[in-house]
Amino acid sequence: MAPRPQRAGMRFRAAVMGTFLLVTLAGAEASAQAPPPSAKARQAAVAYANQGWTAYRARRYRDALQAFRRAEATVHAPTFLIMVARSCHKLGRLTEARSVYQVIVDEQLPADASQAFRQAQAEARTELEAVSSRIPTVEITVTGAGSGGAQVALGGLDVPLSTPVARDPGSHTLAVAAPGRRGLTKEIVLKEGMRTKVEVDLAAGKVRIESDRTGRESGGEPQALGPGQGAADGSAQEGGGPLGPGQGAADGSAQEGGDAADGRPSPRSTAVVFTGLAATAVGTGLGVAFVFLSNGKASSQQRLLEPACTDPARCPGLDLRQYNELGHAKADLANAAVWSFLAAGAAGLGTAAYVLLTGQPDARDATATGLSVSPMPGGLVLSKRW
Repeated sequence: MAPRPQRAGMRFRAAVMGTFLLVTLAGAEASAQAPPPSAKARQAAVAYANQGWTAYRARRYRDALQAFRRAEATVHAPTFLIMVARSCHKLGRLTEARSVYQVIVDEQLPADASQAFRQAQAEARTELEAVSSRIPTVEITVTGAGSGGAQVALGGLDVPLSTPVARDPGSHTLAVAAPGRRGLTKEIVLKEGMRTKVEVDLAAGKVRIESDRTGRESGGEPQALGPGQGAADGSAQEGGGPLGPGQGAADGSAQEGGDAADGRPSPRSTAVVFTGLAATAVGTGLGVAFVFLSNGKASSQQRLLEPACTDPARCPGLDLRQYNELGHAKADLANAAVWSFLAAGAAGLGTAAYVLLTGQPDARDATATGLSVSPMPGGLVLSKRW
């Protein structure tokens, strides 16, 4: 069978543009002002980077974060560090992601820094603005008698009074303590891009919460550096420039109805899958039951015939009415079995389609179906396979 034109063209472009892209460490060595990394260090960074790519594309962002951090700790490179920030972003750890992006932006690259490092810094600058707009802030004030000596903690961390502070989206425990007053705790939920004001009345023991938008546009989710997307310093780039913020979903952590940020299915996804599997099982079970009942009617119908009688119309002692009723019941049960099996098949196919469409790694995270890093004299090689 001849290959499909689009797929063949993709393979052709991959071959023409080059399968292997050189990732040199010269820029890293110059920017860090440190001796060149040893061959052993490079091999270790290669192993960690490969683990990080695999985990990131599989949406196992916690594993990806750990692997990219190890790669960066072994051999410094902005292309490793930006993936640390993106993994934090995917996990919903927006304040941590912003800090890492800021480190990349603030780094003074040497004049001869590789194009990959410059591209990573440029993308970090854009993504820093996007992630900053999504970080919620909370401002806490305490009123009432004894509020002068009040101490406030949010999520176990002390926060200043009447001062907006940035925190990651999600649920946080607010704890307020004051001399001579009974302590007060309350769970508050901070949402992306929201500015929340919390007023604690110690005298009344009440907490008032108000939230509104910060007024900043929310940017897109970070994009994985893939072949030809800033992870290499080679000049060949396939399919145009790198994917940047704003080209993906607006949420860099868990998507509603999709997978959670650490790669686990969300409750909604799990419910859909289990409902589909249950419908498939019920339909199959009913189909089998109807088949057995239909066979039972056929057996009862056969027992009404005399051993030597082959034509029911010519059997003198046959109760033809009962015989026909059994025949109709057999046909009805057989039809019910067919429809049950069809319904089970439809439920099974629908569940499989849902899993395939929502459970595959996001195509925006990497353009290639395979990505690997391997050492070579003078640098590293980043390769892709179609």
